[in-house]
Amino acid sequence: MKATVYTGIACTWCERVKTLLKDNGYEVEEIVVNKDILKELEIKSGEIIRTVPQVVIDNELIGGYHETEELMVGAASINKV
Repeated sequence: MKATVYTGIACTWCERVKTLLKDNGYEVEEIVVNKDILKELEIKSGEIIRTVPQVVIDNELIGGYHETEELMVGAASINKV
Protein backbone atom coordinates (compact mmCIF):
# COMPACT_ATOMS: atom_id res chain seq x y z
CA MET A 1 0.00 0.00 0.00
CA LYS A 2 1.30 3.42 -0.92
CA ALA A 3 0.28 6.93 0.07
CA THR A 4 1.51 10.28 -1.21
CA VAL A 5 1.68 13.03 1.40
CA TYR A 6 1.93 16.65 0.30
CA THR A 7 3.72 18.47 3.09
CA GLY A 8 5.04 21.84 4.17
CA ILE A 9 8.20 22.85 5.98
CA ALA A 10 8.15 22.39 9.78
CA CYS A 11 4.61 21.01 9.68
CA THR A 12 3.69 19.04 12.81
CA TRP A 13 0.50 17.61 11.30
CA CYS A 14 2.49 16.46 8.28
CA GLU A 15 4.84 14.46 10.51
CA ARG A 16 1.90 13.01 12.42
CA VAL A 17 0.04 11.88 9.30
CA LYS A 18 3.20 10.25 7.90
CA THR A 19 3.61 8.34 11.18
CA LEU A 20 -0.06 7.35 11.16
CA LEU A 21 0.21 5.99 7.62
CA LYS A 22 3.45 4.11 8.30
CA ASP A 23 1.96 2.61 11.47
CA ASN A 24 -0.88 1.31 9.32
CA GLY A 25 1.38 -0.36 6.77
CA TYR A 26 1.61 2.33 4.10
CA GLU A 27 4.75 3.20 2.19
CA VAL A 28 4.85 6.99 2.24
CA GLU A 29 6.04 9.22 -0.59
CA GLU A 30 6.50 12.80 0.59
CA ILE A 31 6.21 15.81 -1.70
CA VAL A 32 7.10 19.20 -0.24
CA VAL A 33 4.69 21.65 -1.77
CA ASN A 34 5.05 24.97 -3.47
CA LYS A 35 2.32 26.96 -5.21
CA ASP A 36 2.85 25.12 -8.52
CA ILE A 37 2.54 21.69 -6.91
CA LEU A 38 -0.58 22.78 -5.01
CA LYS A 39 -2.13 24.09 -8.22
CA GLU A 40 -1.41 20.76 -9.94
CA LEU A 41 -3.02 18.88 -7.03
CA GLU A 42 -6.07 21.16 -7.20
CA ILE A 43 -6.46 20.48 -10.93
CA LYS A 44 -6.12 16.70 -10.44
CA SER A 45 -8.54 16.55 -7.52
CA GLY A 46 -11.01 19.24 -8.53
CA GLU A 47 -10.71 20.61 -4.98
CA ILE A 48 -9.37 23.90 -3.63
CA ILE A 49 -6.35 23.13 -1.45
CA ARG A 50 -5.45 25.59 1.30
CA THR A 51 -3.65 23.47 3.91
CA VAL A 52 -1.12 20.72 4.34
CA PRO A 53 -0.82 17.86 4.83
CA GLN A 54 -2.84 16.49 1.94
CA VAL A 55 -2.92 12.71 1.55
CA VAL A 56 -3.54 10.83 -1.68
CA ILE A 57 -4.17 7.07 -1.63
CA ASP A 58 -4.91 5.12 -4.82
CA ASN A 59 -5.08 8.40 -6.78
CA GLU A 60 -7.88 9.65 -4.49
CA LEU A 61 -7.46 12.80 -2.42
CA ILE A 62 -8.25 11.77 1.15
CA GLY A 63 -7.61 15.16 2.75
CA GLY A 64 -5.64 16.16 5.82
CA TYR A 65 -4.73 14.45 9.06
CA HIS A 66 -8.25 14.08 10.45
CA GLU A 67 -9.69 12.66 7.23
CA THR A 68 -6.81 10.20 7.02
CA GLU A 69 -7.22 9.20 10.65
CA GLU A 70 -10.89 8.41 9.99
CA LEU A 71 -9.70 5.75 7.53
CA MET A 72 -7.20 4.38 10.03
CA VAL A 73 -9.29 4.34 13.22
CA GLY A 74 -8.08 1.60 15.49
CA ALA A 75 -5.22 0.51 17.70
CA ALA A 76 -2.54 2.04 15.46
CA SER A 77 -4.11 5.52 15.60
CA ILE A 78 -1.80 8.11 17.13
CA ASN A 79 -4.70 9.50 19.17
CA LYS A 80 -5.89 6.00 20.14
CA VAL A 81 -9.41 6.95 19.08
